[in-house]
Amino acid sequence: MSKNRTYRSSLLILLFVVLTVLLTACGGGGKPAATDPPPPSASPVPTTEATAEPTEQPKPALETTSLSIGSARDTQLSPLIVIAKEEGYFKEEGLDVKIELFAAGPDVTAAIGSKSIQLGSSGDIPPIIAKASGLPIKIVAQQADISGVQTLVVNPDKIKTPADLNGKKIAFVPGTVSEAFFLRIVEKYGLDQKSIESFKIGPTELVPAFKAGNIDAFSIWQPVALNGVKSGGVALLTGKESHVPGEEGPQQLIRSYSILVGHNDFVDKNPETVKAVLRALNKSVAFIQASPDAAAAHIAKTLGQDAADIKTLIALNHYALDLTPELVGALESISQFLLANEKIKEVPDFKTFIDSSYLKGIAPELVTIP
Repeated sequence: MSKNRTYRSSLLILLFVVLTVLLTACGGGGKPAATDPPPPSASPVPTTEATAEPTEQPKPALETTSLSIGSARDTQLSPLIVIAKEEGYFKEEGLDVKIELFAAGPDVTAAIGSKSIQLGSSGDIPPIIAKASGLPIKIVAQQADISGVQTLVVNPDKIKTPADLNGKKIAFVPGTVSEAFFLRIVEKYGLDQKSIESFKIGPTELVPAFKAGNIDAFSIWQPVALNGVKSGGVALLTGKESHVPGEEGPQQLIRSYSILVGHNDFVDKNPETVKAVLRALNKSVAFIQASPDAAAAHIAKTLGQDAADIKTLIALNHYALDLTPELVGALESISQFLLANEKIKEVPDFKTFIDSSYLKGIAPELVTIP
Protein backbone atom coordinates (compact mmCIF):
# COMPACT_ATOMS: atom_id res chain seq x y z
CA MET A 1 0.00 0.00 0.00
CA SER A 2 2.80 2.38 0.87
CA LYS A 3 4.55 1.60 -2.42
CA ASN A 4 1.46 2.42 -4.54
CA ARG A 5 1.02 5.72 -2.77
CA THR A 6 4.63 6.60 -3.41
CA TYR A 7 4.31 5.63 -7.10
CA ARG A 8 1.21 7.81 -7.55
CA SER A 9 2.92 10.79 -5.89
CA SER A 10 5.91 10.50 -8.19
CA LEU A 11 3.65 10.29 -11.26
CA LEU A 12 1.75 13.44 -10.24
CA ILE A 13 5.01 15.34 -9.71
CA LEU A 14 6.25 14.26 -13.16
CA LEU A 15 3.02 15.38 -14.87
CA PHE A 16 3.24 18.76 -13.10
CA VAL A 17 6.80 19.33 -14.36
CA VAL A 18 5.87 18.41 -17.95
CA LEU A 19 2.87 20.76 -17.93
CA THR A 20 5.01 23.56 -16.50
CA VAL A 21 7.60 23.17 -19.26
CA LEU A 22 4.96 23.14 -22.00
CA LEU A 23 3.25 26.26 -20.68
CA THR A 24 6.56 28.09 -20.44
CA ALA A 25 7.51 27.20 -24.04
CA CYS A 26 4.19 28.49 -25.37
CA GLY A 27 4.39 31.68 -23.39
CA GLY A 28 1.09 30.95 -21.80
CA GLY A 29 -2.32 31.27 -23.41
CA GLY A 30 -1.02 29.80 -26.73
CA LYS A 31 0.85 33.06 -27.61
CA PRO A 32 4.51 33.22 -28.72
CA ALA A 33 6.90 34.09 -26.00
CA ALA A 34 8.32 37.62 -26.08
CA THR A 35 11.98 37.91 -27.02
CA ASP A 36 14.09 39.37 -24.28
CA PRO A 37 15.89 42.62 -25.30
CA PRO A 38 19.65 42.36 -25.71
CA PRO A 39 21.68 43.37 -22.71
CA PRO A 40 22.91 46.98 -22.75
CA SER A 41 26.45 45.84 -23.50
CA ALA A 42 25.45 44.01 -26.72
CA SER A 43 27.05 45.33 -29.96
CA PRO A 44 24.61 47.14 -32.35
CA VAL A 45 23.68 45.47 -35.63
CA PRO A 46 25.79 46.93 -38.51
CA THR A 47 23.87 49.39 -40.73
CA THR A 48 23.76 49.30 -44.56
CA GLU A 49 25.74 52.57 -44.66
CA ALA A 50 28.92 50.64 -43.95
CA THR A 51 28.64 48.81 -47.29
CA ALA A 52 27.12 51.62 -49.41
CA GLU A 53 28.74 52.43 -52.77
CA PRO A 54 30.92 55.57 -52.76
CA THR A 55 29.07 58.58 -54.19
CA GLU A 56 30.41 60.81 -57.00
CA GLN A 57 32.23 63.85 -55.72
CA PRO A 58 30.25 67.07 -56.26
CA LYS A 59 31.53 69.28 -59.08
CA PRO A 60 32.95 72.67 -58.15
CA ALA A 61 30.51 75.55 -58.34
CA LEU A 62 30.39 77.37 -61.66
CA GLU A 63 31.38 81.03 -61.66
CA THR A 64 28.64 81.75 -64.20
CA THR A 65 26.03 79.53 -65.85
CA SER A 66 24.94 81.75 -68.74
CA LEU A 67 27.19 82.41 -71.73
CA SER A 68 27.30 82.76 -75.52
CA ILE A 69 29.47 80.57 -77.73
CA GLY A 70 30.08 81.53 -81.35
CA SER A 71 30.84 79.49 -84.43
CA ALA A 72 30.49 79.58 -88.20
CA ARG A 73 27.81 77.92 -90.32
CA ASP A 74 29.89 74.96 -91.40
CA THR A 75 30.76 71.41 -90.43
CA GLN A 76 34.31 72.28 -89.41
CA LEU A 77 33.60 74.69 -86.59
CA SER A 78 30.11 74.17 -85.20
CA PRO A 79 29.27 70.42 -84.79
CA LEU A 80 30.51 69.87 -81.23
CA ILE A 81 28.75 73.00 -80.02
CA VAL A 82 25.52 72.24 -81.89
CA ILE A 83 25.35 68.65 -80.61
CA ALA A 84 26.05 69.72 -77.01
CA LYS A 85 23.10 72.08 -77.28
CA GLU A 86 20.73 69.64 -79.03
CA GLU A 87 21.58 66.63 -76.85
CA GLY A 88 21.33 68.63 -73.63
CA TYR A 89 24.98 68.21 -72.67
CA PHE A 90 25.32 71.88 -71.72
CA LYS A 91 22.26 71.60 -69.48
CA GLU A 92 23.70 68.48 -67.84
CA GLU A 93 26.67 70.62 -66.85
CA GLY A 94 24.44 73.34 -65.42
CA LEU A 95 24.99 75.72 -68.34
CA ASP A 96 22.59 77.93 -70.24
CA VAL A 97 24.36 78.39 -73.58
CA LYS A 98 23.30 80.60 -76.46
CA ILE A 99 24.85 79.72 -79.83
CA GLU A 100 25.77 82.59 -82.14
CA LEU A 101 26.43 81.59 -85.77
CA PHE A 102 28.58 83.73 -88.07
CA ALA A 103 29.60 83.62 -91.73
CA ALA A 104 33.25 82.73 -91.06
CA GLY A 105 36.05 82.46 -88.51
CA PRO A 106 37.16 86.12 -88.63
CA ASP A 107 33.66 87.15 -87.52
CA VAL A 108 33.88 84.73 -84.59
CA THR A 109 37.24 86.13 -83.52
CA ALA A 110 35.98 89.71 -83.83
CA ALA A 111 33.00 88.84 -81.60
CA ILE A 112 35.35 87.40 -78.97
CA GLY A 113 37.41 90.58 -79.17
CA SER A 114 34.34 92.72 -78.59
CA LYS A 115 33.22 90.37 -75.77
CA SER A 116 29.80 89.87 -77.35
CA ILE A 117 30.52 86.14 -77.04
CA GLN A 118 32.62 84.46 -74.37
CA LEU A 119 34.00 81.49 -76.34
CA GLY A 120 34.20 80.75 -80.04
CA SER A 121 35.10 77.95 -82.44
CA SER A 122 37.18 79.19 -85.36
CA GLY A 123 39.61 77.95 -87.93
CA ASP A 124 43.21 78.40 -86.76
CA ILE A 125 44.24 81.37 -88.90
CA PRO A 126 41.86 84.09 -87.62
CA PRO A 127 42.86 83.59 -83.97
CA ILE A 128 46.56 83.50 -84.91
CA ILE A 129 46.22 86.79 -86.78
CA ALA A 130 44.21 88.28 -83.89
CA LYS A 131 46.73 87.10 -81.28
CA ALA A 132 49.66 88.41 -83.32
CA SER A 133 47.84 91.76 -83.46
CA GLY A 134 47.64 91.91 -79.67
CA LEU A 135 44.15 90.58 -78.91
CA PRO A 136 44.21 88.92 -75.44
CA ILE A 137 42.81 85.49 -76.31
CA LYS A 138 43.65 81.87 -75.44
CA ILE A 139 43.24 78.52 -77.16
CA VAL A 140 41.61 76.13 -74.67
CA ALA A 141 40.93 73.09 -76.87
CA GLN A 142 40.93 71.68 -80.36
CA GLN A 143 37.63 71.13 -82.17
CA ALA A 144 38.66 69.16 -85.28
CA ASP A 145 41.35 68.39 -87.82
CA ILE A 146 39.80 70.10 -90.87
CA SER A 147 42.61 69.66 -93.41
CA GLY A 148 40.59 67.40 -95.71
CA VAL A 149 37.79 69.88 -96.39
CA GLN A 150 39.94 72.71 -97.75
CA THR A 151 39.16 72.60 -101.46
CA LEU A 152 40.02 74.30 -104.75
CA VAL A 153 36.96 74.29 -107.00
CA VAL A 154 37.60 75.08 -110.69
CA ASN A 155 35.72 75.57 -113.92
CA PRO A 156 36.58 72.32 -115.76
CA ASP A 157 36.23 73.99 -119.15
CA LYS A 158 39.05 76.40 -118.36
CA ILE A 159 41.20 74.64 -115.75
CA LYS A 160 42.34 71.03 -115.79
CA THR A 161 45.71 71.29 -114.06
CA PRO A 162 47.20 73.71 -111.49
CA ALA A 163 49.28 75.33 -114.26
CA ASP A 164 46.05 76.42 -115.91
CA LEU A 165 45.40 78.73 -112.95
CA ASN A 166 47.92 81.20 -114.35
CA GLY A 167 46.15 84.17 -115.87
CA LYS A 168 42.78 83.18 -114.37
CA LYS A 169 40.40 84.83 -111.91
CA ILE A 170 40.55 83.13 -108.49
CA ALA A 171 38.66 84.03 -105.31
CA PHE A 172 39.17 83.27 -101.62
CA VAL A 173 38.11 84.53 -98.20
CA PRO A 174 40.82 86.87 -96.90
CA GLY A 175 42.44 86.20 -93.54
CA THR A 176 41.32 82.56 -93.41
CA VAL A 177 42.63 79.12 -94.35
CA SER A 178 40.93 79.76 -97.71
CA GLU A 179 43.60 82.33 -98.54
CA ALA A 180 46.41 80.25 -97.02
CA PHE A 181 45.37 77.24 -99.10
CA PHE A 182 45.42 79.33 -102.28
CA LEU A 183 48.92 80.58 -101.44
CA ARG A 184 50.08 77.02 -100.73
CA ILE A 185 48.89 75.98 -104.18
CA VAL A 186 50.77 78.89 -105.77
CA GLU A 187 53.90 77.85 -103.87
CA LYS A 188 53.56 74.10 -104.47
CA TYR A 189 53.01 74.36 -108.23
CA GLY A 190 55.25 77.37 -108.89
CA LEU A 191 52.45 79.51 -110.28
CA ASP A 192 52.87 83.09 -111.50
CA GLN A 193 50.88 84.86 -108.79
CA LYS A 194 51.17 88.21 -110.55
CA SER A 195 49.31 86.83 -113.56
CA ILE A 196 46.43 85.63 -111.38
CA GLU A 197 43.61 88.08 -110.75
CA SER A 198 42.68 87.55 -107.11
CA PHE A 199 39.30 88.37 -105.59
CA LYS A 200 38.89 88.66 -101.82
CA ILE A 201 35.22 88.03 -101.07
CA GLY A 202 33.00 86.47 -98.41
CA PRO A 203 32.11 82.76 -98.38
CA THR A 204 28.46 83.38 -99.29
CA GLU A 205 29.50 85.29 -102.43
CA LEU A 206 31.78 82.63 -103.91
CA VAL A 207 29.29 80.25 -105.52
CA PRO A 208 27.11 83.02 -107.04
CA ALA A 209 30.23 84.65 -108.51
CA PHE A 210 31.36 81.26 -109.87
CA LYS A 211 27.97 80.47 -111.42
CA ALA A 212 27.87 83.92 -113.03
CA GLY A 213 31.28 83.33 -114.61
CA ASN A 214 32.89 86.23 -112.75
CA ILE A 215 35.60 83.93 -111.36
CA ASP A 216 37.22 80.80 -112.78
CA ALA A 217 38.10 79.09 -109.51
CA PHE A 218 37.85 79.55 -105.77
CA SER A 219 39.50 78.20 -102.63
CA ILE A 220 37.13 77.41 -99.78
CA TRP A 221 36.06 74.95 -97.10
CA GLN A 222 32.98 72.75 -96.94
CA PRO A 223 30.04 72.90 -97.50
CA VAL A 224 30.65 75.86 -99.85
CA ALA A 225 32.97 73.70 -101.96
CA LEU A 226 30.26 71.05 -102.31
CA ASN A 227 27.80 73.71 -103.48
CA GLY A 228 30.37 74.81 -106.04
CA VAL A 229 30.66 71.24 -107.35
CA LYS A 230 26.87 71.01 -107.56
CA SER A 231 26.99 74.20 -109.65
CA GLY A 232 29.22 72.63 -112.29
CA GLY A 233 32.63 72.96 -110.70
CA VAL A 234 35.26 70.28 -110.10
CA ALA A 235 37.28 69.77 -106.91
CA LEU A 236 40.82 69.81 -108.30
CA LEU A 237 42.71 69.80 -105.00
CA THR A 238 41.99 69.41 -101.29
CA GLY A 239 44.22 69.84 -98.28
CA LYS A 240 44.84 66.08 -98.21
CA GLU A 241 44.27 64.86 -101.75
CA SER A 242 45.02 65.59 -105.40
CA HIS A 243 42.44 65.07 -108.14
CA VAL A 244 44.74 66.39 -110.84
CA PRO A 245 44.61 64.03 -113.84
CA GLY A 246 47.58 61.68 -113.66
CA GLU A 247 48.46 62.84 -110.14
CA GLU A 248 45.51 61.50 -108.18
CA GLY A 249 46.08 60.40 -104.61
CA PRO A 250 46.96 61.52 -101.07
CA GLN A 251 48.86 64.77 -100.83
CA GLN A 252 49.22 66.92 -97.72
CA LEU A 253 49.05 70.47 -99.03
CA ILE A 254 48.02 72.08 -95.77
CA ARG A 255 47.31 71.13 -92.17
CA SER A 256 44.40 72.98 -90.69
CA TYR A 257 42.51 72.79 -87.40
CA SER A 258 39.48 74.35 -85.81
CA ILE A 259 40.06 75.48 -82.24
CA LEU A 260 38.09 76.76 -79.26
CA VAL A 261 39.20 80.22 -78.20
CA GLY A 262 38.19 82.56 -75.39
CA HIS A 263 38.96 86.09 -74.27
CA ASN A 264 41.47 86.13 -71.42
CA ASP A 265 39.14 88.21 -69.25
CA PHE A 266 36.51 85.46 -69.37
CA VAL A 267 38.55 82.26 -69.23
CA ASP A 268 40.84 83.51 -66.46
CA LYS A 269 37.92 84.48 -64.23
CA ASN A 270 35.69 81.50 -65.02
CA PRO A 271 37.85 78.34 -65.06
CA GLU A 272 35.13 75.99 -63.75
CA THR A 273 32.66 77.27 -66.33
CA VAL A 274 35.20 76.68 -69.10
CA LYS A 275 35.77 73.14 -67.79
CA ALA A 276 32.02 72.52 -67.80
CA VAL A 277 31.88 73.61 -71.46
CA LEU A 278 34.71 71.22 -72.31
CA ARG A 279 33.00 68.33 -70.52
CA ALA A 280 29.89 68.95 -72.63
CA LEU A 281 31.89 69.17 -75.87
CA ASN A 282 33.76 65.98 -75.06
CA LYS A 283 30.41 64.20 -74.87
CA SER A 284 29.70 65.57 -78.36
CA VAL A 285 32.90 63.98 -79.67
CA ALA A 286 31.69 60.58 -78.47
CA PHE A 287 28.22 61.20 -79.90
CA ILE A 288 29.54 61.94 -83.41
CA GLN A 289 31.61 58.77 -83.35
CA ALA A 290 28.75 56.59 -82.08
CA SER A 291 25.78 58.14 -83.92
CA PRO A 292 26.84 59.88 -87.17
CA ASP A 293 23.29 59.84 -88.57
CA ALA A 294 21.82 61.52 -85.51
CA ALA A 295 24.75 63.94 -85.39
CA ALA A 296 24.19 64.88 -89.04
CA ALA A 297 20.49 65.44 -88.32
CA HIS A 298 21.27 67.82 -85.44
CA ILE A 299 23.80 69.78 -87.50
CA ALA A 300 21.55 69.93 -90.57
CA LYS A 301 18.67 71.24 -88.48
CA THR A 302 20.75 74.03 -86.93
CA LEU A 303 22.60 75.03 -90.10
CA GLY A 304 19.62 74.60 -92.42
CA GLN A 305 21.45 72.16 -94.71
CA ASP A 306 20.83 68.71 -96.15
CA ALA A 307 21.46 65.91 -93.64
CA ALA A 308 22.91 63.56 -96.29
CA ASP A 309 25.43 66.22 -97.33
CA ILE A 310 26.31 66.90 -93.69
CA LYS A 311 26.99 63.21 -93.05
CA THR A 312 29.35 63.14 -96.06
CA LEU A 313 31.18 66.24 -94.86
CA ILE A 314 31.59 65.32 -91.18
CA ALA A 315 33.32 62.13 -92.33
CA LEU A 316 36.07 64.35 -93.80
CA ASN A 317 36.87 65.87 -90.41
CA HIS A 318 38.33 64.33 -87.26
CA TYR A 319 36.62 65.79 -84.20
CA ALA A 320 38.57 65.89 -80.94
CA LEU A 321 39.47 68.23 -78.09
CA ASP A 322 43.06 66.95 -77.87
CA LEU A 323 45.94 69.37 -77.40
CA THR A 324 48.82 67.56 -79.12
CA PRO A 325 52.31 68.26 -80.43
CA GLU A 326 50.90 67.73 -83.95
CA LEU A 327 48.41 70.54 -83.39
CA VAL A 328 51.10 72.87 -82.05
CA GLY A 329 53.38 72.02 -84.97
CA ALA A 330 50.63 72.82 -87.47
CA LEU A 331 49.85 76.13 -85.76
CA GLU A 332 53.52 77.10 -85.72
CA SER A 333 53.89 76.11 -89.39
CA ILE A 334 50.90 78.12 -90.54
CA SER A 335 52.14 81.06 -88.44
CA GLN A 336 55.49 80.98 -90.21
CA PHE A 337 53.63 80.86 -93.50
CA LEU A 338 51.53 83.88 -92.51
CA LEU A 339 54.68 85.70 -91.42
CA ALA A 340 56.40 84.99 -94.74
CA ASN A 341 53.36 86.30 -96.59
CA GLU A 342 53.19 89.43 -94.38
CA LYS A 343 49.84 88.52 -92.83
CA ILE A 344 51.33 88.87 -89.33
CA LYS A 345 54.33 90.73 -87.96
CA GLU A 346 55.38 88.07 -85.44
CA VAL A 347 54.65 84.47 -84.57
CA PRO A 348 52.66 84.10 -81.33
CA ASP A 349 54.23 82.31 -78.38
CA PHE A 350 52.19 79.12 -78.31
CA LYS A 351 53.40 78.25 -74.81
CA THR A 352 51.20 81.08 -73.56
CA PHE A 353 48.70 81.20 -76.44
CA ILE A 354 47.57 77.63 -75.64
CA ASP A 355 46.32 77.15 -72.07
CA SER A 356 45.96 73.42 -71.42
CA SER A 357 44.95 73.75 -67.77
CA TYR A 358 41.21 73.63 -68.48
CA LEU A 359 41.36 70.46 -70.57
CA LYS A 360 43.77 68.85 -68.11
CA GLY A 361 41.23 69.55 -65.41
CA ILE A 362 38.56 67.38 -67.06
CA ALA A 363 40.46 64.90 -69.25
CA PRO A 364 44.23 64.94 -68.69
CA GLU A 365 44.71 62.07 -71.14
CA LEU A 366 43.76 64.45 -73.97
CA VAL A 367 46.72 66.75 -73.26
CA THR A 368 50.07 65.54 -74.60
CA ILE A 369 51.86 68.88 -74.76
CA PRO A 370 54.00 70.24 -71.89
